[in-house]
Amino acid sequence: MSTLKLIDLHKRFGDVVAVQNINLEVADGEFLCILGPSGCGKSTALRMVAGFEEPSGGDILIDGASVVNLPANRRPSAMVFQKYTLWPHMRVFDNIAFGLKLRSLSKDAIARKVSDALALVGLPDYGRRFPNQLSGGEQQRIALARALVLEPKLLLLDEPFSNLDALLRVRLREELRRIQRQTRITAVFVTHDQEEALSLADRIAVMSKGRIEQIDKPSMIYAHPATLFVADFIGTMNLLPAAQAGDMLQVGQRQLPAGDAPQRHGAVTVAIRPEDFALAGGDMTAWHGQIEQVIDLGHYRKALVAVDGLPTLKVYLPKAREFSEGEPLALAATRYMIYHDGAAPQEVRPHVNGEALHLEAV
Repeated sequence: MSTLKLIDLHKRFGDVVAVQNINLEVADGEFLCILGPSGCGKSTALRMVAGFEEPSGGDILIDGASVVNLPANRRPSAMVFQKYTLWPHMRVFDNIAFGLKLRSLSKDAIARKVSDALALVGLPDYGRRFPNQLSGGEQQRIALARALVLEPKLLLLDEPFSNLDALLRVRLREELRRIQRQTRITAVFVTHDQEEALSLADRIAVMSKGRIEQIDKPSMIYAHPATLFVADFIGTMNLLPAAQAGDMLQVGQRQLPAGDAPQRHGAVTVAIRPEDFALAGGDMTAWHGQIEQVIDLGHYRKALVAVDGLPTLKVYLPKAREFSEGEPLALAATRYMIYHDGAAPQEVRPHVNGEALHLEAV
């Protein structure tokens, strides 16, 4: 059993608050991603768990025991960094074996563990190579093997693939997920890449300005963002200024039902995913606009649509028919979220007589 619990964890650098009272639990064998923009405090939080930063307050529990006063080398965790940090003068075998030698294991035990670690990361015959003979992706696999060979209770990863090209990042995160499932190690992965988090995590903790905005499964983070920050940061979202009057919303030149949202009067924000539009024909509740740009992205097509009184709408279009720039388009929302002053957002699914555009969430 390997669990992690953060209790009111915070960190100050002088007058700057980097992490604000984080409370978080990671279950045994769970893969948690901490996701957020640069400067949000996610790496600082991870470094406190690893023991490389001292908390200004709060506690860190691994398997129920506080580690906040333990140095990094005595914590039951291992960390993989953004930079590979391999010793260039050592062969791959010795890079991986370094921590094992400090534990005074026998040569046979070290050789067996290193061999197993190399096989686990898919590089079984690389032990005699030097780091400068490896590609960037291979070096990061060796760095992962060096962490895993110590058999830590907790694997910590700080944006380990950010220096790699896009195709290699995809391949390595698939390999990482395979390895994590095979070993069932508890893992915490820090990233600013939302696609990386959505594809890897059992749960995602979204951070902003040192705080956790939402913790949930990837599907829930995408479909039901708890705050406007999460709605804007995760995926593509249309955030539209609106005015609510009782049970109706004025959005641009059209009205939409407020559904079960509390009846109120004043400004709100309506959030609509690009896939949550339908072609509405002559529907009087639709927005009538004009296509400004069509962007073909392979498995789906995105359009930018100009509508009077609204920001440019981002819409996913069906691949089955052609659309051209300048073409008029009538759009109706099939699903949207209403946000108001920090209150819990409300989902609305109005009945729309129209042709669905694109049902795949991207």
